[in-house]
Amino acid sequence: MTSCNGFVYSMGAALLDRDEPWKVRYRTAPYLLAPQKDYECVGDVPNVVFPCAALCDAATGRLAIYLGAADTVTALAFAYVDELIAFTKENSLI
Repeated sequence: MTSCNGFVYSMGAALLDRDEPWKVRYRTAPYLLAPQKDYECVGDVPNVVFPCAALCDAATGRLAIYLGAADTVTALAFAYVDELIAFTKENSLI
């Protein structure tokens, strides 16, 4: 049985300390990705996007992020690592 709890699950980013990875150095205040499209808002668990895996092409810095949406589909988003790091630092809660 699935029930709607009223929560919306979105995706953000965090940068950890290289030497002490349990320390969060930066964390995005705005979401990188939030449910907006029908396939993200309607499904077995509505209003949910969650990252499942990421692949990076070191030569180009292009990042492919696989994500689940509403527990019914898998989607793919793209970003560039340098832009993602800059955005995370510029829009950090910390």
